[in-house]
Amino acid sequence: MAEKKTVTFYYVRHGTTLFNRLGRMQGRCDAPLEKEGIAQAYEAREELKDIDFDRAYTSTSERCIDTAHIVLQGRDVPLIYTKDLKEMSWGDYEGALISDAPEEINKRRYGDADWSDVGGENLTMLRERVLKAYGKIYEESEDGDQILIVSHGAIFMHMIQLVFGFNRKYMYRLMEEHGEKSHPVKHGFAAIFRMKEKDDFELLKINGHYDGFLEDLGSYK
Repeated sequence: MAEKKTVTFYYVRHGTTLFNRLGRMQGRCDAPLEKEGIAQAYEAREELKDIDFDRAYTSTSERCIDTAHIVLQGRDVPLIYTKDLKEMSWGDYEGALISDAPEEINKRRYGDADWSDVGGENLTMLRERVLKAYGKIYEESEDGDQILIVSHGAIFMHMIQLVFGFNRKYMYRLMEEHGEKSHPVKHGFAAIFRMKEKDDFELLKINGHYDGFLEDLGSYK
């Protein structure tokens, strides 16, 4: 029988980049952190200063690596680069200006999120990759470990449904009802979740939303 243990994850989304500001589909492309993005990384560092991390894992994208180094400044915490934590692939739409094809891009972004016909990923492919990444981290962890994750916005947005079992469309509706116009996954410190078994995930907090957001979201599971 597999060993049962509890591992807690603190999820940080990389800071704002040039492509974020320009409204480009970033995905596997990379762009440098802007001043705002660097400030967001320092804010995450401050918010998480009292967490005693055992290890940290980051996407191999430069924007995440730079964010991770800021969050971990002054700490002796091993940082592991993990390709499976990279952003969802948009295929032919990598680097595209959203304003050049808003209907087509937004239909995919807010609909079935299937980019496989243009050389990218679909949700089945993304879920398999995410479970592989966290399954490996879980195996490498001890009971009670606290892990820093530095990764991307869209990948965690889809994890909210694919891994934690919440309804993504209802999430957007809640945000609209409460006048929230930002991305569902904020730059900087974004969420806390834990695993009690290899495929047993529990979302504890989504940062940056109104009080009671997660409870409301859970009412529509």
